[in-house]
Amino acid sequence: MCNEYQLRVRRADYDAAFRSRGVESLWLDPEPNRPPERSFRPTDRAPLLRLGASGGLEGLEARWWLTPAFHRGPVSAWKAMCTNARIETVSTAPAFRDASRSGRCLVPATAFFEYDQPPGWRKGRPKRRWEITWPETSASGSLRVFAGVSARAYPADHPEGLDSFAIITRPAGPALAPVHDRQPAVVSLEAGLAWLKDGDIAALQAASSGADLRLAEAPATPRGNRL
Repeated sequence: MCNEYQLRVRRADYDAAFRSRGVESLWLDPEPNRPPERSFRPTDRAPLLRLGASGGLEGLEARWWLTPAFHRGPVSAWKAMCTNARIETVSTAPAFRDASRSGRCLVPATAFFEYDQPPGWRKGRPKRRWEITWPETSASGSLRVFAGVSARAYPADHPEGLDSFAIITRPAGPALAPVHDRQPAVVSLEAGLAWLKDGDIAALQAASSGADLRLAEAPATPRGNRL
């Protein structure tokens, strides 16, 4: 699963990259003044991109922990941890199936983090933290996206509406398998646009193998790598 990631570039970098592919982006809210080294964690608000009515992209900040559109109680009453949606069941699981049809989205990211147990680890001790990145390409630099699904719900404590999302995960490829058995569906900008337009699960699976993901041991977090 993925429960921590970073975005070290600005919205404008993605806007320019998509514009070079003939796709314009319109953001519905101001860009927050967020330090780039600060990680996103579940329930944080983070940027996503989705298809707009004009055929371009529209972006906004949304809550990372999907609240399904059918949920009407307070947000805190939705207990299922919907930060990640498994690629194998995203189109059929009750919490995600509607979002996979009409709420497909892209989540900008430049790295994500996983944790494992170092040799000699004992319960209660900090786990080892790994930063996972990908190489730059001539076409997109370091810009890639997570494939995701999003929903707009009207919980009792958000009568104005709440936008939220989940990141799609898949079985880990060979680069990440020694650390974790799942990984986010990290795709190129082109494959991301195809996910938005077509929603083809098989194509997403093929585009997100993660064969070129790179692992490096990362510094401990202020909480000492305790999840």
